[in-house]
Amino acid sequence: MKKKWILFLITILLPFYIIGQDLTEGLVVNDLSLHPMQDIAKPEYLSTIIDPSFGTTIRRITDAGPGDVIVPMYSTVQAWNADETLMILYNQSSSTHELLNGITYQYLRSLDDISPNDLEQIFWDFNDPDVFYYPDNLTSDFIKYTVSTQSKESIVNLVDISGCSGEIEMGNDIQMMSWDSDVFTFRCGNEMTYSYRISTGELTDFNIEEINFTAPGVAPSGDRFYHNKEAYDLFGNSIIELNKNAVEHSCIGQLPNGNDAFYSIAFQEGPQGGCIGDIIAHDLITGECIPVISQSQGYDYPQSGTHISALAHKNTQGGWVAASMIGYDKDGQELLDQELVIARAEAGNIQVCRIGHHRSDEDEVDYWGEPHAVISPLGTRVLFASDWSGVEDGQSIDSYVVELPSYTEISTTDLFNDNRVKCNVFPNPVKDVLNIHLEHSMLSASKILIYDSNGKVLITQNFHSHQNIISTTRLSPGIYFYSLDNESEIKVKGRFIKW
Repeated sequence: MKKKWILFLITILLPFYIIGQDLTEGLVVNDLSLHPMQDIAKPEYLSTIIDPSFGTTIRRITDAGPGDVIVPMYSTVQAWNADETLMILYNQSSSTHELLNGITYQYLRSLDDISPNDLEQIFWDFNDPDVFYYPDNLTSDFIKYTVSTQSKESIVNLVDISGCSGEIEMGNDIQMMSWDSDVFTFRCGNEMTYSYRISTGELTDFNIEEINFTAPGVAPSGDRFYHNKEAYDLFGNSIIELNKNAVEHSCIGQLPNGNDAFYSIAFQEGPQGGCIGDIIAHDLITGECIPVISQSQGYDYPQSGTHISALAHKNTQGGWVAASMIGYDKDGQELLDQELVIARAEAGNIQVCRIGHHRSDEDEVDYWGEPHAVISPLGTRVLFASDWSGVEDGQSIDSYVVELPSYTEISTTDLFNDNRVKCNVFPNPVKDVLNIHLEHSMLSASKILIYDSNGKVLITQNFHSHQNIISTTRLSPGIYFYSLDNESEIKVKGRFIKW
């Protein structure tokens, strides 16, 4: 009987697993029709609205208050940690960073025990969810910070290794570290730029004539870098001049084929022609440029105030980015005006999904009113800031999250008292560590069972609290099921993917 039940679940749910990382699930792809923004009240703190133009769920996750500002750090800097259980926002009103629960969005604490060089210069580790890094403003140490213990470890002193007698900085449009969290970049004033590889202690200086107060950005591989329209190798030498006309808002990430990529808006054609649009992907290996959103595809001229986030490093499809556009009219009536999008830059198979209106025109508040969209590691959520156009315009700036249809929270029935038990299982897909979190504790003496599609139990673990951590390192890639049992009755059941 149990095997029949499992086979039934597989039949029903297997299509979901196959497209589990396809962010287009439940969205319209490559839609060029108008979806004018409608006036809608600002949601209450931690409450949601359904965007009336696109049907997506938008949740308000901060409570800034009149005249205050709580926003993402920047589009190029990841807000969530590696398993999306924590996130960091910036409270401009108090000039401090805030730590939030990455699933429930509950405020945890102020990060007033750190002093980064700049508000954007905090980098989550791409694999360890308990660690982030920052250059210390007081000591010029590059710090490894452990969240659970609030402990700090100096990895290296940037003055000591570079001999810099000027200001240590990381430049404009800050980019994240390499995706193995091993390589970061910095500059000494406007005289020298460097990369540093933590595992080997290797410092590399770059052959850049016009630094323009900007350090090169390191690509996911750690072997490619970008600076001022050029790609550089790991020895600091220019190897490709990209087909770009000018330096604009951008973000470094990956293409679907795994190549390092540079995503940017372009208001003019490149030196070799073409490649003008809201999102242009540049291959840092081949130099090829790929229009993702451009006039050649039927879109309008590139929108003002476009910011791109290419940080979905846990998405197994690869190549997904998010972007926010303010636009010229700023009223949300035209194509892409005041819109949020996700897009996948696969040559010959471009996919663009418009996912909501951000309702921020920045008219009253300038920089702080820019949405600065940030995609989550799995790509299933998009964070943004908004001053909420309409009657709320400019009164305060809060942070919001678009929870895409591909982002799911599992709600199952409590068979003991017929109440609802809300269960979050994350990350999903999982690599090494699975978290199972309930809003309230199970009855005592519960067990967690992990089993395969044939019903074979692979892991059994006692469950004594509302949050449990399960190592999945010994599981092969594939589809698995879990159940939380009490007195031989299944209390909560679900599924996850191991990759």
